[in-house]
Amino acid sequence: MKSPAYQFLTACLRDNGTAISTLMNRDSQDWEGVVRVAMEESLLPLLHTRVNQLQLGPTVPPDVVDFLAAVEDLNRERNSAILNEVKFAARLLNEVGIEPILLKGVAYLALGVYPSSATRYLRDVDLLLSETQFETAVDLLVRNGFEPDNSDQFGQFRHHHPPMRRLGSVFLEIHHCLCLGKCGSLLPANQLIARSVPYDLNGVRARVPCPEDLFTHLVMHSQIQHPYNERIWPPLRAMCDLDCVLHRFRNIIDWGSVERRFRAAGQFGLLVLHLSQVNEALGTSAPFQVRMNGLTRLRWLRRKLLRRMPALRYTDPIYMFSTVLIRRLRVLGSMFRKPNGLRHLVRQLLTAGVYRRFATDVVEGRGR
Repeated sequence: MKSPAYQFLTACLRDNGTAISTLMNRDSQDWEGVVRVAMEESLLPLLHTRVNQLQLGPTVPPDVVDFLAAVEDLNRERNSAILNEVKFAARLLNEVGIEPILLKGVAYLALGVYPSSATRYLRDVDLLLSETQFETAVDLLVRNGFEPDNSDQFGQFRHHHPPMRRLGSVFLEIHHCLCLGKCGSLLPANQLIARSVPYDLNGVRARVPCPEDLFTHLVMHSQIQHPYNERIWPPLRAMCDLDCVLHRFRNIIDWGSVERRFRAAGQFGLLVLHLSQVNEALGTSAPFQVRMNGLTRLRWLRRKLLRRMPALRYTDPIYMFSTVLIRRLRVLGSMFRKPNGLRHLVRQLLTAGVYRRFATDVVEGRGR
């Protein structure tokens, strides 16, 4: 059972007036808890917007309102600086004929998915390039002050270059594909690139995914690329992303083509599960009729059980395999496809820290 603070936050996000009134009419509302949960979910700026939209200001302590307003203002300034950094990087790439494709958070801001640029917190910036442009782009950015973070021993074998940034800015992740493993059949990077749409970034040329690909990548990232423990119950921010994307593009997206795409890749069950989770958390209705077959219903009940009783996760072989091993196996497959991969793997297997991190992941039930 989620805490009253979490319940209040989700009630605000889904505009559930009855739940909000019930929670606020208790003897004491745990505002510190609400702020803490919103901070953990990276939703503090959006919470301030929802408080204003729901006209809750008079019933919320003034110091809480002032704090949320200050956070939203700071996030507006921060996002403005981040977008300027994206513009700087894109201008460099334009000089060699490359138009980067904006992904995830920065794409949502560019496309007006959120009420304002201040309401979506950005952890980093994701840009997609074709494989033929990848090395040229990385070399160019490094020559112009972007320094890679090489702390991840397997960073060169992931679906993006090790994160890089200039001093004082956020990390840029330059992607050459959207993720490793089976999701490649769901949304190949070359297809997203081919369908992408030009975007004017204040005089700098960039591109954004078409609405169908924006939605598909969002679900794919949450249900395949995210650590498996987050699929049992995705972070609220990821669910808010989907809710906002549906609000913006529900009547534009060709849902028939999206459904066929997930079915062809054998991932329609994951789509149904994710839509069901977002509906339960935020009350977001599915964009098309969703019917669970027997297997998907069992998966849904299993997720709800593992969410309600986390200790059961350690006795679930699918959960443990997926959290601890599956992402490592994907990286391993990527290593074997690269000339220096096997040599790098042998070096790492002789490093004690690798086994210590693996043991930690087993205990905590997670995977990189």
